[in-house]
Amino acid sequence: MEGLETIRSFREDFYSLVSQIPEGSITTYGALADALGDDIAARAVGTMLNQNPNPIEVPCHRVVRSSGKIGGYASGQDKKKELLIREGLDIKNEKITDFRENLFEDFRSDRPLEKLRLIQKNIRDEVVIDHSNGDFRVIAGVDVSYSHPKAYASLSLWDRTELKDVFISETKMSFPYIPTYLAFRELPCMLEVLEKSKPRPDVILVDGNGMMHPERIGLASHLGVETNIPTIGVAKSQLCGKVVEDVNQTNRSSEIIEDGELLGYAVLQGNRAKNPIYVSPGHLIGYEKAIEIVRDHCTHKVPEPIRKAHIEAKKRRKKDG
Repeated sequence: MEGLETIRSFREDFYSLVSQIPEGSITTYGALADALGDDIAARAVGTMLNQNPNPIEVPCHRVVRSSGKIGGYASGQDKKKELLIREGLDIKNEKITDFRENLFEDFRSDRPLEKLRLIQKNIRDEVVIDHSNGDFRVIAGVDVSYSHPKAYASLSLWDRTELKDVFISETKMSFPYIPTYLAFRELPCMLEVLEKSKPRPDVILVDGNGMMHPERIGLASHLGVETNIPTIGVAKSQLCGKVVEDVNQTNRSSEIIEDGELLGYAVLQGNRAKNPIYVSPGHLIGYEKAIEIVRDHCTHKVPEPIRKAHIEAKKRRKKDG
């Protein structure tokens, strides 16, 4: 998988950025996200700061909100305030005074998210939407469950609608959740569990997006290109595009369009489903076949192969936890 070195060193690279903040200075979540290469990572910055394994050497207390408010801290806001005052910063009403004068943004960074985005753009050119009607007998569903610092990937294998086997893989999690970069978080563990699957599936249903992605290379598409196996993205929330028609008990599906391009469908399926799922082809499959396979496996809101994988991954996570 291209980009593995960047993925594996991502947290270490991030904490190296935080360590650059001089004593007596502060920075913001957004400034750190920008130094990583994409301001969409601001929330992930907060998560990684909270998971900081070495708060003495990595001074996460120096990261505050863009408003100047000091924000949260794993050891409590009072402790954060104490550390900042000790370093010479003045705080009034939980806000840094002279915020701009003390703001540090001059990070030395190789901007890893820009590297990963370029990988996405290159892989996108390899995606094939195949409108032929193949016979997909062996169906797999994959999902990942997390308990920091571990990831549990599960693959359920079906002969059409009959469950045949379940495979589990446990790996160390190295990449945070960042919207539109999900493949770099989940793909390594999905590839590992797929290696255990016997036989090799004819098609994989993925808990994530395919073409319905701002770069047209969601997790399902990325997995399909990596494995050369047809894939279908099945997401629980809408990442991009516009749903053309209301989806309800009468009208159970609608196209999702962006800039005149068909990305996928909002689909309401299952006996008790109230909200739609978002289906898009990943790789080596067409729109209509993707919808057909998803509907054939939807007893509940989510297709059974993904639902079973989710249940087993969660069960394994709780057992180890």
